[in-house]
Amino acid sequence: MIATRLLFLAATVSPVAAQTVAEVQVAPPSVSIKVGEHYGLLATAYDRVGNVLPAARIQWVSNNTAVARVDGSGTVTGVAAGVAIVEARAGQKRGQAAVQVAATQGQPPANATSGSSGGDPFAGQPPGTGTAAVLRIDPPSVYLLPSEHTRVSPRALREDGSPAAPVAVTWKSLREDIASVDVGGTVVALAPGQGTIQMTGPGGLTATAPVVVQQSDFAIQEGSSLTLAPGESDTLHVVVPTQESRLISPIALTWISTDQSVAQVSLNGVVRAAGSGKASLSVSGFLQQKSVEILVHRAVDLFDVRPSTRADVEVPVTSTVRFEAKALAADSTPVPEARLVWTVADSSIAAFDPAAGILTGRKIGRTQLLLRGPGVTPLRTSWSISVIAGSLKLVTSRIGITQGGRLALKASFIDDTGAVLGPATGLTWSSEPSSVATVSEDGTVSGVGPGHARVTATAPGGKTAAADLFVESELLLAGTRNGSLKLYWVDRANLSALRRAASDTTLATDPAISPDGSRVAFVSTRDGNPEIYVMDADGTSLTRVTNDPQPDGRPAFTPDGAGVVFQSQKTVAGKQFLEIYAAALDGTGLKALTTDSLNQTPSVSPDGGTIAYASTRNKNSDIWLMSRDGGNQRNFTKSPQQNEMEPHFLRDGSLAYLVERRVENRTVRQVMKANLVTGATTPLTGTDYFVAGFAVSSAADMIALVVPADPSNRKNPQYRIYLQPTSGGAPTIIPAGLTEQMLAPVFLP
Repeated sequence: MIATRLLFLAATVSPVAAQTVAEVQVAPPSVSIKVGEHYGLLATAYDRVGNVLPAARIQWVSNNTAVARVDGSGTVTGVAAGVAIVEARAGQKRGQAAVQVAATQGQPPANATSGSSGGDPFAGQPPGTGTAAVLRIDPPSVYLLPSEHTRVSPRALREDGSPAAPVAVTWKSLREDIASVDVGGTVVALAPGQGTIQMTGPGGLTATAPVVVQQSDFAIQEGSSLTLAPGESDTLHVVVPTQESRLISPIALTWISTDQSVAQVSLNGVVRAAGSGKASLSVSGFLQQKSVEILVHRAVDLFDVRPSTRADVEVPVTSTVRFEAKALAADSTPVPEARLVWTVADSSIAAFDPAAGILTGRKIGRTQLLLRGPGVTPLRTSWSISVIAGSLKLVTSRIGITQGGRLALKASFIDDTGAVLGPATGLTWSSEPSSVATVSEDGTVSGVGPGHARVTATAPGGKTAAADLFVESELLLAGTRNGSLKLYWVDRANLSALRRAASDTTLATDPAISPDGSRVAFVSTRDGNPEIYVMDADGTSLTRVTNDPQPDGRPAFTPDGAGVVFQSQKTVAGKQFLEIYAAALDGTGLKALTTDSLNQTPSVSPDGGTIAYASTRNKNSDIWLMSRDGGNQRNFTKSPQQNEMEPHFLRDGSLAYLVERRVENRTVRQVMKANLVTGATTPLTGTDYFVAGFAVSSAADMIALVVPADPSNRKNPQYRIYLQPTSGGAPTIIPAGLTEQMLAPVFLP
């Protein structure tokens, strides 16, 4: 049987622009014939601009004449089963066609031995060891278009699924009317339908694979249009969507360009942009044809960009910067079709959205934003990107420490809403004046001398945050060293050197220090009546908290430092009461927390949820507890034989207070510590002193005791302050004159 010769007619032949052969195409690029059949191939020569060269001399060559021979006119004759590549040569240019020759019944393949193809019976099998327990065909199922061919391979496997030693196999088609298979595993689709190929190996091992032959539309995977820059290349792929979008071998297809001066296409679907313009590429085969439109835009010679690339672009963390870029031709006119590629060198530092042109800072650091244009040697430009802190926030904005004390300040990066992004890094620190405090590279501040310093942290990019640092002595007390009661700071190392806490001359007593150590609340009569005032630890920024015709006293800060609780004397129907109140530092939010008796000396727990106070509502002085809003009032101590007073919450949440009782016909006072959960108590002092007041240091290593110099002098007592180590040992007295009073000690937190 002689197959019908394919005739190729050029619809339009352009004038010859150049006689040098630039390309040779063979049609069809693949063909399947049987042994003894003939098929006519057609070769066409083109010049560099796509003109057909009808006078070009064509030479035909077969790379395997044992499979297929070709004569000078391009007629191929099948000799033996197998595959041969037939070339059409014009000068140095070549075009190719793949020729699949199928054996007739009983005809062995060229150069074949039993069960082999091309002399190698194990061709295509992976290496392995051991005896095969099972055979598999790869791929396990075959989809083809009519007249299409493909090759399948044997797989010999051991029982555990690992590769066995390669084996010699024979192939057979169980539906030769639908698909044939040669000894090398090449399957040729002959007619629509479903067939089966069978592979047989040693020991009777067999495997089968279905072969589905169906007429289906193919499609160009890259779509219906493609944009390229001059000199660029791309590869087009043809797939069968209804057959799991499998690729069709390019040697089975024919590609043609309508204008080779714009776009040229090879036998394998490789498109090269030759010059600016538009062209259409068509692919044909298996009685189908599809096309793709090619746009080759003008060459890009420069970019018009915003912002400028000359300086670093700074973007805060989580913030954005917009970038714009236009591709321009040599005459500075836009090339809107040009594809621009944006990349970020380190995407962990910044992210870029090419569609919107938006760069977003992700974390502190430096990177580059790169812009690349189209073309074989694309135009490039870049921006240096510095992602800086959106804002910087210190863990605290004010803090107090002792002279010689140290504290590590921490900072966080925050976004525009104030949300914390993470720990701040790369900071530089400074402190002014250095006579008050110094700061190290890691943010550790050291107290040098009394006063107020400003500590500043600066982030990469210049964002800053600052904290007010107050350096003071460890102990604050009320004393009459200069006549009337004033507040004084004193250090353990030099107890005789009292330093005034403020420069005014009015009475001041009952000091309390805020949990951060930066403020002092106290009682003063500067406006004619005992009221609560607040000032910075250095004696500045005085604020009046209460404005009441009745005397107020014994302030205690809330744990957040934003408010105070205190006692206030009230007269109702000629009867006097002491009640507990709460207010913000500016005096707003004043609220009575008790309303029924003599309630005094409040103290707030470290978590802010509980207030302890002394009350005589049961005719005996007991320690009572209540919620911060005044609710859930209940007595903690219930001992008619003794009085409990002066409660002070300690840093660990336990409660210290004074206990007064009779021992051997004398009244003694002792400082006790109680666990609020279990109620268990522990003595912090003995009974040697008649304690009138006390304070416990933040480290719980020292107790300051207010003791009358002469306990028998109840009418005009002279009070002294003793410092007693909690670990035991002799107490130390703060020196004072004969008529001098020392009262109300409080330790810096």
